[in-house]
Amino acid sequence: AMGASLLRNKAKEAGLEDIEVKNMAINQIPEDADVVITHKDLTDRARHKVPGARHVSVDNFLGSPKYDELIDEISAARV
Repeated sequence: AMGASLLRNKAKEAGLEDIEVKNMAINQIPEDADVVITHKDLTDRARHKVPGARHVSVDNFLGSPKYDELIDEISAARV
């Protein structure tokens, strides 16, 4: 939940307010999810659940540079 809140705030700060960030159990991830961020120990399970999504593995939900990388990538793609 803290990681989702952090990513939500980073998206808002970057002007990406239309991005929906949700925190949920792997079994609840919708099949149409675009990006799934999981702890590295759970990534394989999430890939099996939603194989069509882009999967990002983190080892620390609160201190991962992956959030900034993802926001930068999305922002750049929209230019």
